[in-house]
Amino acid sequence: MALSGHMLARVYGLLLSLLGFYSFLAAGRIETVDLEAPELTCSEALIDCRMSSGSPYSAALPDPDDTVIVTRVHLTEVLCCPDKQDCDACLRILIELREVDEAQELPAESGNHQEDAGSGQFGPRVKVCLSSPGSSELCKTVQFNLPYSSLEQAHRHHTYEVQLTERVMFGVPVVVQVDSQSHGPANITTITVPSLEEVCSMDLEGTVKECDAPKLRVVTDPKRDVVLLQLENAAAGKEVMCQMVMDEMPGEFFIWPKGNREVVLPSNTVAPCLCFQIWWTGNGVRREFCPFKNQPGLVERMVHNISVSMAETQMRDGKTGLTCNVTAPCRLEAEVWLCEKGQPGGQCEEVWGSRQRLHNHADASWRITPYGHLWAGEFNVSSKPRLCVQMKIAGMESALEPQCPFAGFRWRWSLLLFTGLLLISLSLLGVYLLQGALKGAVGGSQVVLLYPPDADPALPGLMNHLGSSLHTLGFTVSLDLWSQGELGALGPVPWLHSRLNQLKRHGGKVVLVLTQATWLRAEEWGAQNWDRNTFRRGNRDVKDAVCPTSSDVFTASLSCVLADYLQGRAGERFMLVQFESFPPKPPGGFRPLPELFRGLHVYSLPSQSLGFLTELAGA
Repeated sequence: MALSGHMLARVYGLLLSLLGFYSFLAAGRIETVDLEAPELTCSEALIDCRMSSGSPYSAALPDPDDTVIVTRVHLTEVLCCPDKQDCDACLRILIELREVDEAQELPAESGNHQEDAGSGQFGPRVKVCLSSPGSSELCKTVQFNLPYSSLEQAHRHHTYEVQLTERVMFGVPVVVQVDSQSHGPANITTITVPSLEEVCSMDLEGTVKECDAPKLRVVTDPKRDVVLLQLENAAAGKEVMCQMVMDEMPGEFFIWPKGNREVVLPSNTVAPCLCFQIWWTGNGVRREFCPFKNQPGLVERMVHNISVSMAETQMRDGKTGLTCNVTAPCRLEAEVWLCEKGQPGGQCEEVWGSRQRLHNHADASWRITPYGHLWAGEFNVSSKPRLCVQMKIAGMESALEPQCPFAGFRWRWSLLLFTGLLLISLSLLGVYLLQGALKGAVGGSQVVLLYPPDADPALPGLMNHLGSSLHTLGFTVSLDLWSQGELGALGPVPWLHSRLNQLKRHGGKVVLVLTQATWLRAEEWGAQNWDRNTFRRGNRDVKDAVCPTSSDVFTASLSCVLADYLQGRAGERFMLVQFESFPPKPPGGFRPLPELFRGLHVYSLPSQSLGFLTELAGA
């Protein structure tokens, strides 16, 4: 079906708009011009080029007189920057004109700057109207005289250019309608002005006031194994907010400590996708910094925060298969596959046809969870004691160690028992809630999960899953793995005190994970600190002396455990939990718990899941 002239004009205008938009994206910048809108520029050949403005229906705006026709309209977004500062969003409208064959010749005696005595108006006129959502339509008429030589037949069909520059608003679509004929279709073109966020991301220093935002500089301190966030342009009286972002996943945010120029982050929080958004309180414009993007070696440093697990699941056809879960701070380009492991220490032979690819783009089956990004895949095979799962991450030379969850009867039994008891515990807890025994106890209860930083590398994955499960039950969970930004800003001791204050207000428990590293750390710390603190037993001011400066939250918590013990309040705020898949194995064989932990309740998971959940709910 043939398109009408009006429809063709609209299609042509939309195509020009799209071309302008894509050229803006490709260039990644916007042109700045040293002028103040509105402004009119005409071809040198045009005489007495003037512009008048008014409402679309104003009598001061005469209709076009059919002397010229519009052959092209081109729109460009620019920044109008008088004196190269305090810029505004502007729209440059370039109009190409051509004389029509029927143009009436002007009398020679009219002169270059005289009006047409017959019409009382100047010569050719072009009407330009701009409209955008939320603002009134603005119309202007451009009037000019054609050069005399152009009125001779030999010089017909000359083309001219008229350029208007008008102020617009950031981030809004603008429809421009240009009329040069009193009858006939108008030339309609649409463009979307870049948003303020897009313009601010171009880092046009000092040009747009609304883009004012704090600046960050990232410094790595290899000796201390930390990352320093340094604030470059602190302003007196202005509060700075900072938020961590992982692959567009908003993370925790914190208020920049007043008077501090830098914030310390543990190096284990660094990841290729880690970005920081920073802004002044009260100013919505955020500046984003992604200092670790494409840096070599960061994927290897992120490995300790990546976990791969596999478990039995029921497939859609009702048969038993395997599900594979990968959790990571960032979306990954990787491959996972099944393999069969022979003798201990031997190679794991790949199961042919099981390889699956993971992609790092936004729609690549990754889900956002409280503990990072989760990818889930399925294998349509049954479990075997020798069956393992292995992963190779793009950018790393070798694959990760195989994970063999079904190796040995004991692990299989423990996994099944954990799943079964957890389901039973959840069911019983639901019954209690329905009966009113614990109704309202879970809501708002705080749980702080702590473990020593030098524990088994696989423990963070278990902590993530435990924290996520408790969060699903309705507990408010704090885990240092999830709070690295705030932890770096406050420090281990203030961060722990803030969580203990929440426990005091809302109820809850601090859960210390009992591992071999925990056992050793408690014995060593107790040997160094027990004697110097025992004289405070019964002293009401013990709480003022606890939790001295510590390098990590777990060590800081030991001082608080001791303070509770000395005041006869052991077990009120702290409890212990151990995973049966990671038994503590005290050094030197069996021996009693460190004296520091005596009086704390100890729960073994999964066999004591119900008691564990019940104490948390009743805390």
